[in-house]
Amino acid sequence: MLGMDRHRRRSILVIAIHVTSISAVMLLTASAARAQSQIDRARALVAAGKLADARAAAEKTLEQDPSSADAFHVLGLVAERENNLPKAFDAYQNAIRLRPAFAEAHDRLGYTLGRLGRTADALAAFERAASLAPDFFDAQYHLGATRWWTKDLDGALTALRAAVRLQPTHAEARYYLGLTLKQRGKIADAVVELREAVRANPQLAPARHQLGAALLEVGDPDGAVEQLKVAATLDPSSDVHNSLGLALMQQGSGDEAVATFRSIVAANPSNDTARLNLGTALLQRGSLDEAVAALKEALARRPDSAVARYNLGLALKQQDDFAAAESELRQASSLDATLPDAPYTLGVVLWQTGRADDAVRAFREAISRRADYADAHFMLGTILAQQGQIAEALKEFRTTIAQRPSSAEAHLSLGQLLSRTGERGEAAKALAEADRLNAIKANAQASTFAVGVGLEKLKASDVAGAIERFREAIRLAPDNPRAHLQLALALERLGKRGEAQAHFDEAKRLAPYLRRPNE
Repeated sequence: MLGMDRHRRRSILVIAIHVTSISAVMLLTASAARAQSQIDRARALVAAGKLADARAAAEKTLEQDPSSADAFHVLGLVAERENNLPKAFDAYQNAIRLRPAFAEAHDRLGYTLGRLGRTADALAAFERAASLAPDFFDAQYHLGATRWWTKDLDGALTALRAAVRLQPTHAEARYYLGLTLKQRGKIADAVVELREAVRANPQLAPARHQLGAALLEVGDPDGAVEQLKVAATLDPSSDVHNSLGLALMQQGSGDEAVATFRSIVAANPSNDTARLNLGTALLQRGSLDEAVAALKEALARRPDSAVARYNLGLALKQQDDFAAAESELRQASSLDATLPDAPYTLGVVLWQTGRADDAVRAFREAISRRADYADAHFMLGTILAQQGQIAEALKEFRTTIAQRPSSAEAHLSLGQLLSRTGERGEAAKALAEADRLNAIKANAQASTFAVGVGLEKLKASDVAGAIERFREAIRLAPDNPRAHLQLALALERLGKRGEAQAHFDEAKRLAPYLRRPNE
């Protein structure tokens, strides 16, 4: 009996301890829930800008639990918002000390370090955050942007692609990805990403600026001008207007380009880039006297500008002031030993003034600076042929054709020279190819003209007439993407959506950068 009593008392004691343990766990769980609720409330207060209340909530949590990494994280967020970066740094360090795998704290620590100018340490923090939480958008985005800043473009691409995968509509992540692709020379891919950045945030001026610049590189000056005009309304900086002016030049809108550069110079007379571009735009427009004056003014400010001297030499050449042109071109060539156009144009001046041997040396110098300079090879071949150096001339013409197979002039010169040497079969092939290429060139020019006429007919509401012109443009040059695009748009206006889509698809195949208006 006594043994039974002892056994019963022991069982009752075990049950009491078990009940007490359950109660303790329930109390701990309730306490943790209250602490988490308080932290969530503190973070919401930070997001709402109620920093004093957020700080109070975090400090209260620390009074109850001094080991709360979340509370230190909130204090870091508050300090960041208050621009107290040293305090934010300490808070994030404490959060990480208490929870070493706290990815969010590593990310914010990196952001704080970046603002403190400690870029290498910031990069290490972002890398740690991304390794702890590969699907954490902020870490991948900050890591990618920081790698871009440090010119680690390959590393930036990896992180930014991860960020875009996690948040496809994040405009800034798309922007940095597009910018990185553009700098890596992947212009077509950059156009895609920058379009998505603009779609996600139409007010993001840098994205429109870089999209315009990328479109200019892929040969779409109309699209570039469209984007850069919007960018200029969002960001009136001289950089955007300079890019707009360059796009207008490439588009052929010379008057508008000149006006754009004039406005930049008027607003900021010390903007040497705009002043140089103004001279170049005037030169392209054919306003030679004004171009010479603008370029001389640019050189008065920057005598060591090889590009300004080169452009001045071009303008003087067109004015038939060969002596002055030669002087400027020689100086440009000396100022920049990597500039191939200066010795090339100098060679043209020397040839035009009857100094063939000097011209040969100038063209060889141009080729030494750029081995694939087809124009220089062609001019060198032309002079060598005139001097009777047939073998050397044939070599230069063949090199020109290898570098630029579409050069009708090179095929013609090769054919004529081969005829002189009695190689009639090869000569006939070269001359036939010259005829074929000249026909293609003529058709391409006629196709471009037909598109222009079609656009004028559209302005006059003559849709049927426009369609006829666009069809003619395609007949002349089936690979003219703008003809297909404009025909598609015109057909769409008449409700012929099936045929329109076929031409939209063909335009996109020929020129992936093309889009419908406002697309």
